[in-house]
Amino acid sequence: MRMMEMVWTDEFLDRKRTECDPEADEAVRNLSQHEVTLANELMTHLILNEQPVPEALPPSLRRFLNDTRALPSWAQKSLILEGQAFFNRCAPQMLLALFCASLPSCYAASKGVKVLHTTGRMGRERGTKARNRLSTELLTSHPEGLLSRLARRFLARFKGSADSSSEPGLPTNLYRRILETAQMVVDVMAPDQGPGKPAGLEPGGRGIRSAQKVRLMHAVVRNLIAQKGQWDPALGQPINQEDMAATMLAFSVVTLRALPKLGYTPSPHEKHAYYHAWRVVGHIMGIDGELLPERYEDGERLFDKIAQRHFHWSQEGQEMTQALLSLMDHVTPGNLFDDLGEVLIHHLVGPSTARAAGVPDTYDLKSILVMGPLIGLGWATDQMDEQSLFSESLCGLLGRKLMEGIVWAGRGKNRVPFRLPDQLRQTWGLHGWEKAPERPDEQATA
Repeated sequence: MRMMEMVWTDEFLDRKRTECDPEADEAVRNLSQHEVTLANELMTHLILNEQPVPEALPPSLRRFLNDTRALPSWAQKSLILEGQAFFNRCAPQMLLALFCASLPSCYAASKGVKVLHTTGRMGRERGTKARNRLSTELLTSHPEGLLSRLARRFLARFKGSADSSSEPGLPTNLYRRILETAQMVVDVMAPDQGPGKPAGLEPGGRGIRSAQKVRLMHAVVRNLIAQKGQWDPALGQPINQEDMAATMLAFSVVTLRALPKLGYTPSPHEKHAYYHAWRVVGHIMGIDGELLPERYEDGERLFDKIAQRHFHWSQEGQEMTQALLSLMDHVTPGNLFDDLGEVLIHHLVGPSTARAAGVPDTYDLKSILVMGPLIGLGWATDQMDEQSLFSESLCGLLGRKLMEGIVWAGRGKNRVPFRLPDQLRQTWGLHGWEKAPERPDEQATA
């Protein structure tokens, strides 16, 4: 695997910025408006990995969905299941790491973040051209469910808003992108829950279909950007191979690096298993094998190389980070944890990456009083090479409160409520929270 490290030169990675995902791009390139409308409707009901692809889908999409759902030959089922079980054990800390380390690291990449920001703008432009209906919906539109209606009352009660559904002044389209990303992470990392409830990447799970939909969304975004003809070629291709690899590494390497600062130090085997599971997801999402190193340590080296190349402040990155921080404040009940996101981001990724993501260096007194003991005690226990029970408990509370808000808020009007596997609910201590209502198509195929 040292051979792999040698090819990660600037010249090699520059070339990867010119490469995208030909298989997915071809699947969406020549869809007619009728096919776009039909695909949006039919893909809404394609949930489980083993569900047959609807015959009415356009042939190019049918071929893509059938040809790209198999796991790679090098995938190790036992390691994948161990990685998913690890996610379940550390779920609250994993969620905090996703929101306060992984996503900010994505937004710190000044070139790659521009397409994420552009995707949010596409959501606002939807309707100006009928073809754009496929652009940022992730092919998961669905009429508003009970959970979303209850969420408005819940948020209004705790936030003092007359109608939280409108989210006044908030970048709703960017919010939806963030929550859809979180949903994909939960889908692919769902643990084995026993008979009838398989893990996310097993035949009866949801993770492969969820990853395929994100991969198709990436292709649609590239297609729409190409149609507009306004993309700066100096940035490389939109959603290129280097940027996709960086995202996969942010969800694996960056998360694992953050966990010790949140009170849990993973063992070498836990790191290997979790990284392997994400490496498999990277393959499903169309990342080149040359950018999927086998060893976790080599994944760290590749991420650090990409960060050294691209982590710089940008206006787009700052706006994405502010949307993320606002979302955390918005979905968390009450005001106790408001404005703590900035402190957590600095704590988890360090001041250099935090500044590149547009996170301010100054905090209010409440943030310092609440997070100061966490950071100080976490540092002290690190010096003693012991697990920090205080840090783990406090971060677990923060993570659970954040997840409660996300589960109840769903993703807004015309969105499927946020799905959370039963075992994760039990492990995270979300007792008494109603499950999202199943859709008729899910009841028929589950």
